[in-house]
Amino acid sequence: MKINDKTNIYDVDKAFVGEWVNVTFKSGEVKKVFVLDIDIEPDNDIGDAIIYNTTGSLNYGNDIYLKDVDQIEVTSKD
Repeated sequence: MKINDKTNIYDVDKAFVGEWVNVTFKSGEVKKVFVLDIDIEPDNDIGDAIIYNTTGSLNYGNDIYLKDVDQIEVTSKD
């Protein structure tokens, strides 16, 4: 899914929560993460974000702000 300023955070939620994904940042960096949840802008002051970890557990980890993301793609755990 290509991410831009018109991307709906709830579409990201439906497509990626509970999935391993490759997140491609606008900088070109790619990070493989397990998506746990979403965080919407009114709950924080920075912007909509995905909550993730790198273990696949249900423990919350870090966040990635959508404003920094170019693309998200489902991948395998390996």
